[in-house]
Amino acid sequence: MSEIIKLKGLMNTNAIEPFIRHIRFPYFKNLEEYSTIHFHYPITALVGQNGTNKSSVLRALYGSPNNYSLGNLWFSTDLDEIKDGGRSRFIYGYYDSASKDVVEVIKTRIVDKEDPDLWETSRPLTKDGMKKIPTDIISPNQQKSRWKQIDKIVTYIDFRASISAFDKFFYHSDFDLYPKKNHLRKRSHLLKEIIDKGLTSYKPFKGKKERLYKNELLSQEKVEIISDILGRPYKTIRLIEHALFTNNKASTVILESHSLNYSEAFAGSGEFAVTILVNQIVNAPTASLILLDEPEVSLHPAAQFKLMSFLNKICLKNKHQIVISTHSSSIVSQLPKEAIKLFNLNSNSGKVSIVENVSPEEAFFTLGDRLSKKTIFVEDKLAKKFVEKALKSGGPALANTFDVIYCPAGASTLLGNMIVSLFLSRVDNAVFLLDGDQKTSHDFITSALIPSSEDNSLNEKIKNILGCEIKIPTDGHGGTPNKQQKIQLQRDFIDFSYNYVGYLPIINPETFLIDNLPAFYSDMIKDLNLSKLSPKSIIAEICKRDIENNVITSDDIFATQIRILTRIPENHVAFSETREMLKFFLEHGKIR
Repeated sequence: MSEIIKLKGLMNTNAIEPFIRHIRFPYFKNLEEYSTIHFHYPITALVGQNGTNKSSVLRALYGSPNNYSLGNLWFSTDLDEIKDGGRSRFIYGYYDSASKDVVEVIKTRIVDKEDPDLWETSRPLTKDGMKKIPTDIISPNQQKSRWKQIDKIVTYIDFRASISAFDKFFYHSDFDLYPKKNHLRKRSHLLKEIIDKGLTSYKPFKGKKERLYKNELLSQEKVEIISDILGRPYKTIRLIEHALFTNNKASTVILESHSLNYSEAFAGSGEFAVTILVNQIVNAPTASLILLDEPEVSLHPAAQFKLMSFLNKICLKNKHQIVISTHSSSIVSQLPKEAIKLFNLNSNSGKVSIVENVSPEEAFFTLGDRLSKKTIFVEDKLAKKFVEKALKSGGPALANTFDVIYCPAGASTLLGNMIVSLFLSRVDNAVFLLDGDQKTSHDFITSALIPSSEDNSLNEKIKNILGCEIKIPTDGHGGTPNKQQKIQLQRDFIDFSYNYVGYLPIINPETFLIDNLPAFYSDMIKDLNLSKLSPKSIIAEICKRDIENNVITSDDIFATQIRILTRIPENHVAFSETREMLKFFLEHGKIR
């Protein structure tokens, strides 16, 4: 609360300047004409359902200052042509100390054959409610026919596109070109050479093109901030920008804890994203415009809360203007009413209205959400769709009680990072449902059933239950962990797992689809010998025949999977068992 008071006070000082006071949209995408957002607080949250133009507003803000253009982020192509007749425009205002008034700048999309994505300033338009420029020069921000654009450095971070070098190569490059693991092994030794020798330039391939753009050991300040947000202590963090895995620049993060040294290949996506965020924001010059698009991606609620604490502090320290597009209740709950802008889609008109000065509770009530909404974590997006179908078949009340979130990196990241983080944060309104093939031969038990004589084997018991080693950070001295604390944390984690970790009543979603193929799809592949094909291969073959194309993408496969899933009856026993398990969790606060 004290930080909120301090940030409100900052708005009444000259230290916040230059600061965008408002932005208006006479004609912009599907926003209601002349929609306006006022910025009365250093940090602003744009809240709304998907498709309500929150990201579009962020991009307009990106294109507002001098030397920045919206055309870099919103552009016309033959496939996605912008048909606006040259009417798209936005207007923003900033305080001019010389005239002691808020002056406005308009930026309009110019229909130009040479550059279809040209955005230029123009003289004030009285039809848009803009004041005429004074006839006399009264301010250094004044030009003959218009006001100068605001001078601000912009830092724009889209967390959905924040992908490490490893992930860019492993998950987003063509799998058929080369064996990926062999390629990574071959190229990783080059990366190790850069680290070991502290190189700042590296040209290892033919043509001697530079492949190293940054090799930086982050400052202790940054390491401490990242450690605080993620809830785990790091000794050092190294950030390397390179083009070793592919021809494109990408980032690698090397994290060293007190017991482990690992790269982004074994880190959680949250670790990578937070490292990039903290590094960029700490490096941003004073009074920058910081734009964050869904920073909650890959972060558990406790980390989101810590992230906001960091943003509050850095905003006070460096006088930034920060605008966040978010779905996170943890982020929005820490802001005053004047900082929250609610985007509402009118389903009849297709237009989006912007409501200002709404409380966190009001915002999320409108969205059909609650600050105390329970969350289900699953391994992948198909598992998410499976659980959502199980919930929907139980009626809207049950379905609206939960958020279902998937972990892109699968079970290993879910178990190794997410569960531990939420355990340490003492979260009690989340449940973790792993695929059935992750189930071990060891049953979940409570710590009360384990005698103290077996304290030294607690780590092994956890490994037996969950199928992988779980590292729980503890205090220590000279590299030696606090033994009693470690034992207590391990016992608490065993109880946490007993209460909140379970398995879907299916081997995995892919196998479930194959085992329950509707006749429509089974007829498609009746000529195949299914016994010789994996579930993934079968689905791929169905997809090719489903869309009548031998060239398919991961998106095509997922769309086919959803179509199969929708045809499986809602009364299937797997859906029923999943639903009953979650009803039990609602009634008892634990999964078993």
